[in-house]
Amino acid sequence: MKKTILTFAALILIAAPALADWYHGAGYDGGTMYYSRINGYYAGSGGEFTLRKDGTPDWLSNAAYADVAKNQGGKEDSFQTFCVEADEYIASPLDIWVSTANVNGGTPGSHAWLGGKNTNGGDDLDPRTAYLYTKFATGTLAYDYSNTGVGRSVDAGALQNAIWHIEGEGGAHNSFVDLADTAVAYGGEWYLKGIGDVRVIQTNRGGSYGQDQLYLVPAPAAIGLGMLGLGLIGWYMRRFA
Repeated sequence: MKKTILTFAALILIAAPALADWYHGAGYDGGTMYYSRINGYYAGSGGEFTLRKDGTPDWLSNAAYADVAKNQGGKEDSFQTFCVEADEYIASPLDIWVSTANVNGGTPGSHAWLGGKNTNGGDDLDPRTAYLYTKFATGTLAYDYSNTGVGRSVDAGALQNAIWHIEGEGGAHNSFVDLADTAVAYGGEWYLKGIGDVRVIQTNRGGSYGQDQLYLVPAPAAIGLGMLGLGLIGWYMRRFA
């Protein structure tokens, strides 16, 4: 029995990194998603969008998001996101693909289709955008996360403009851009971190491209699977001791 337990443990340890590599490495189908907007969470055509999954598949998890950036407005299994491009539009529902491709090579990567920088093949996500979105999604950005007053909509508009500016889609240079510039500079908080765990969600409807959005991938699936494996090993040991 001890041999069986050890074999099972070994299989868990082998499977966990493989799943993590798949989740963080090769691009994957996110299924059908629904988009909506919450009053006070956006400004004009930009700002926060609420993305809610259809229920299956379960790979597009909001586990990496702080409470202030998920399940807002009573919409369960959702997270708040921002546009990557300025000249593409949202419709709901949309079929989505989480991009891990990189136009310029290197891994991990992620890029938007038909972005303003390169209309032929899309453009890679800028590390500064990844930094800002990671900070926003984890609730650590200097941002008004309250759902009262006008503070959230003002910050949402400013962050959207910063993302568009960084991605070469217009927007505006503001304090969020300055913050990101400092973070990615030598010795900064985000120095040499690339795009971290942020990925571009490429959207389409009826074969037509839609507005691409940002997504923060949870901690490696290996962690959850490894914990599951340890729990099952413990159960085996109690059951057959």
